[in-house]
Amino acid sequence: MFLIVGNGMVGLAIAAGLSRSIPGERIQVVGPAARPYSASMAAAAMLNSFAELEPGALDQPRDRLKFELSQASARLWQGFVEEFEIPAEHYRLGTVLVNNNASNRFEDAAFDAIAGYLDEFTEPYERVDPQVEPAYVPDASYRTRQALFLPREGVLNPDGVIHALQATLQKRGVRFVDGVVKSMNKAGDSTAGVTLEDGQVLSAERIVLANGSMATRLWDEPGCIRVINSVGATVVLKNAGIKGRYVLRTPNRGGACGIYHAPYQDDLFVVGATNLVTTADEQFPRAESVAALINGAINQVNHLHRTSGFIRYNFGYRPLSMDGYPVIGQLNDNTFITSGTRRDGYHFAPWLADNLAALLLGQTVSAAAREYFDFARPQRSAWLDQSVEACCRKYAAVKCSALSQHGYDAGHTDANQALEQYYYQRAKAFFDKHELEQAVQVDFVDALLAGFLSPSDFA
Repeated sequence: MFLIVGNGMVGLAIAAGLSRSIPGERIQVVGPAARPYSASMAAAAMLNSFAELEPGALDQPRDRLKFELSQASARLWQGFVEEFEIPAEHYRLGTVLVNNNASNRFEDAAFDAIAGYLDEFTEPYERVDPQVEPAYVPDASYRTRQALFLPREGVLNPDGVIHALQATLQKRGVRFVDGVVKSMNKAGDSTAGVTLEDGQVLSAERIVLANGSMATRLWDEPGCIRVINSVGATVVLKNAGIKGRYVLRTPNRGGACGIYHAPYQDDLFVVGATNLVTTADEQFPRAESVAALINGAINQVNHLHRTSGFIRYNFGYRPLSMDGYPVIGQLNDNTFITSGTRRDGYHFAPWLADNLAALLLGQTVSAAAREYFDFARPQRSAWLDQSVEACCRKYAAVKCSALSQHGYDAGHTDANQALEQYYYQRAKAFFDKHELEQAVQVDFVDALLAGFLSPSDFA
């Protein structure tokens, strides 16, 4: 019996991969049926590899390998949709990347870097008028003519795919258990099973922790890298007067993935996304986050969104390891983990279905997969090889980028330069105080400065 803890996209992908080789009756998936705070349910589930790149994003060999596997997974999605009877309308290709003036020069550099990576990897794209996307009718002060069309990047319907995939797995005999795992029942060098919050005990021969940011709370052992929350929110807006065809988005900005606008279903649109690194279990999106998303939709995408109906917000915990890389591998004789996928869980699902199933079944995986699993192994300290100087410079640029997209205007002053210098010095003083020679990823700096994390968390 295989037991998968977690019923988000990663857990379902692993079950899907296993179901190709073993009877569905030998697979159990446990997780709360409503999927509260699930990263999968809060995602727009964009298939954007190139559109999320930033300057220097592929400088490290492990980053380049991860990106190349991301591309491989993107090519697997069409077959995955067909194999697991996911309705075709839940899978939509085409992304329009715009470079508007809602942010600062950090976004300009990211837009240029993306174009450079597209050329380097000979990825099909073209420079277009952004109005190729009919939903693009921004406020006059935010309009742009600078846009790239990426025909092989797109979006999935997040809850539509989840529910369709679960239905197919159930038809194959996979058992779904509505519950929350409270503890692991360890026995020497193996795990006999798990105990749920209601006292029920589930036994298994092999167990996979695929429950996102909760995974390392169940497996909190020395030597294993920790996974925490990176909370994010999207909003769903309804407007019959707006006709969407493609994903419309900006490059990453302000420590998140900029503004994106994705067709959802009928006259509904998903707008995202926010990002907050925290060690707390926040239960709702912050008002400033929801306000920024709605303002972004109205100002930067389509001014008619001012009349849109606000249907709901989606809110979840993205699993973020202490170095930002995935956590995949074996924990003991029969227990495995797949977490830390951050914003990539949906995108990587077909690749994980292939390769995690092979790992669990003791089958051979490719050389690229072996290399990926090596740097993603749970038994590691954080990968820290960014210079303090580079981190502080990027932190200052990202913070000012966030200010600009929230409506900050320096007026006829030198406040922009002063603020960037302030943020640089703020980060630099922290690293100097703690005598750190290598820096963490920029996403963690605010959490360090606020005292939610300490340098020892990255050791």
